[in-house]
Amino acid sequence: MFDRQVRYVRRMHPRKNYAWKQAKYWGRLNLDRQDKWVFGDKQKGMALQKFVWTPIQRHILIQHTASPDDPSLRAYWQKRSQRKSAELVPSKQRIARRQNHQCPVCKTSLFTDEALHVHHIKPKQEGGSDAYSNLRLVHVTCHQQVHSKAFAATEMKQRTLSRLSSA
Repeated sequence: MFDRQVRYVRRMHPRKNYAWKQAKYWGRLNLDRQDKWVFGDKQKGMALQKFVWTPIQRHILIQHTASPDDPSLRAYWQKRSQRKSAELVPSKQRIARRQNHQCPVCKTSLFTDEALHVHHIKPKQEGGSDAYSNLRLVHVTCHQQVHSKAFAATEMKQRTLSRLSSA
């Protein structure tokens, strides 16, 4: 990567000397580290991550006797699937934690290799907000189901019945 950085700087500033290039592009841009050779833009405060800064995460192998269909290992498999939330952005991790890593529509794990959508409980059109308390992570198909006309009609009937029974 360092060679690519040098090549880029030479191409961008062919007439500048090495000291000028070094002062402009390299320095101690990551204040959490003592590394003086970090490539980036000092004016914007942006720095290129180094590969060395990425921690190595080893994969834990599954024992050949552990089956997802074994009811005695259900807690093990749930905990293992919850680790997949680390792949999400922090805001979605927080939403997933709030709902115990389960889809509120189908009541299964969020991590079934299906894309996830952020669903507003109270739609923004009806005055809902983007607060975490108004957001849920759901599978794509579950999200489509929630917004389908048939599902909305049954939901409306349930609301009407609950209002009549409470009155």
